[in-house]
Amino acid sequence: MRAIALLLVASGCTPLPDARPARGLYHDLRKAVEFRESDDWVVDSLEIDDALSTVMRSVCSAEPEARETLQIWLASQIDANGGPSEARYREEGGITGSIRETRRLERVRLLLDYAEDHVHECPYWLEADPDFAGVQSDEGRFVVLVETRGGAAVLINEDDTAVGGGGGVRILPAVGITRRLTLALGYEAGADGLLLETMTGSRSFEASLAMAVPLILRITNVSRVVDIEVAGTARFANDDRFGLRVAVGYGLSTPRLSSFMPYGVIWIGYQVLPPAHGLPTEHSVWLGTRVGFDWDP
Repeated sequence: MRAIALLLVASGCTPLPDARPARGLYHDLRKAVEFRESDDWVVDSLEIDDALSTVMRSVCSAEPEARETLQIWLASQIDANGGPSEARYREEGGITGSIRETRRLERVRLLLDYAEDHVHECPYWLEADPDFAGVQSDEGRFVVLVETRGGAAVLINEDDTAVGGGGGVRILPAVGITRRLTLALGYEAGADGLLLETMTGSRSFEASLAMAVPLILRITNVSRVVDIEVAGTARFANDDRFGLRVAVGYGLSTPRLSSFMPYGVIWIGYQVLPPAHGLPTEHSVWLGTRVGFDWDP
């Protein structure tokens, strides 16, 4: 648990409200703000108006007590950061990381205020849920991660060094075990291989069937994710090889669309295949991407 706590600190995780309904609502509102900020936030009123439709399901699902708790929590966080961002900007003469965070909290509060003005328009069939845990978070949910994996690799053994790569499809049932952590275990199938030089001097990719059973611990910080992975691997060629892969990834997720939350991850990994069939130990270092979606069935 101490190692996980250090990882949470290292990934720069933002504070979250203690009460689960307020935490779920905050997660949804903040993700909408972060998503719009990535496309350059300029005029508050225009950005808030555009973001409203993406958060009203969450606001309508949260009880008044949850919305009030979040308002109080946001005010306390802004005060803890040193007060309103505009006054600090004029005093300090520039945007700092702390001012940027305060400005984001103010935008979340502004979005909540604007949504509060439209709560009376919530449809009759969307009733407030006292156990509302948010739409964007995996906390307390069973989800399925469906993704593609691809990458390039440098393969090293005692006889040679070669360039290779591969890719595949992964399906990983997962559970949100805490407010930030999701644990996933699944199956991966694809192809790995080497980029070999032919007799004519050109290069061709010689692929083999590859499978893996990956175990992933995902740390979520609103729209950012950090994945820590351990996987048992298998490569089926003339001589079947079994090994172990460890990897770490960093990426971003977009707001959930219906039941699907798209994401993309850049990952780096290390794989080892112990000696077998008279072949020496093979080490490989991987760099690649994973693109997929988090499906909430």
